[in-house]
Amino acid sequence: HPSPGAAADAEAWARLWAQSQLVLHVEGQVLTCSLSAPCDLLAELVPCWQPVPSMSCQPLPGLQQPAGGQGPQEFVGLWPHPNLCVQVWSGGQVRLTQCLRDPPGTFPGALPGRPDDLLLLEHEGNASLCAVEQGACTPLASFTSTGTGHPGLLEQDLQQDVAGGQCLELWHPLNSTGVVLWACPLQKYLRTHWALVWMGVLLGATCLLLLLLMKKEDMKGWLKSLRAGYASRGE
Repeated sequence: HPSPGAAADAEAWARLWAQSQLVLHVEGQVLTCSLSAPCDLLAELVPCWQPVPSMSCQPLPGLQQPAGGQGPQEFVGLWPHPNLCVQVWSGGQVRLTQCLRDPPGTFPGALPGRPDDLLLLEHEGNASLCAVEQGACTPLASFTSTGTGHPGLLEQDLQQDVAGGQCLELWHPLNSTGVVLWACPLQKYLRTHWALVWMGVLLGATCLLLLLLMKKEDMKGWLKSLRAGYASRGE
C-alpha cells in the first residue's frame, strides 16, 4: 500500500495539473503552444496525430521538446493540420491534451488538410513510405485504406501524390536527416472505391434482371409448346 505521504504527493500533483492549461495557437502557418501552470513543471510537449477523437493519439517521431517556462513555444517546421494535437507528458503519463480541430480564432476548414487525410512517414535516404496508423507504420505494399481489398493497391498512387506535390508536407527536419511526414488526401480514392462498389452492384443487378427475363422468355416458349401439344392431341 502507498504511504500517506506518497498519496498526499499524488493528490498535490493532481491538483497542480488540474490548475494547468495548454493552449495552441496558429499564426499564419506557425504552430505554437503555451503551457500555463501555477509553477514551473518538468514536462515534455509531444505533438501527435489523431484522425478520430475516440482513437489514441499517435506521437510524431522526433518532435517532442521540453516544456520551458510560461511563454509560447514554437514547433519549428511543423505544419498545422486538423488532426494534430499536442500532449503534455510528465512522470510517464499524459497530463494535458489539446487538439487543432477547432483552434481559437479560426473557423472549421480554415486549416489545410482534411480529417480523413492519411499520415505517411518517409525515411530520408531510402525514400521508403509507410502509413502511420494505430501505433504502427505499415509499409504501403501492405496497406489498405478501407481495411478490405488488396493490400498495396494504393502504393503507386500515394507515391505519385507525394512526388507530385499532392500531399501536405507536415514536417521536414531542418537538418535534412531523420524522417519526413506527409498528410495525403484519401477522399478521392474512397470516392473511387465506392463508385466501383456501386458499379459492381448495378452490374450484378443488371445481370440478374437479364437472367430473369431470359428465363421468362424460356417459360413463355415452353408454355406455347405445351399448348401446341395439347391442341394437336385434341385434333
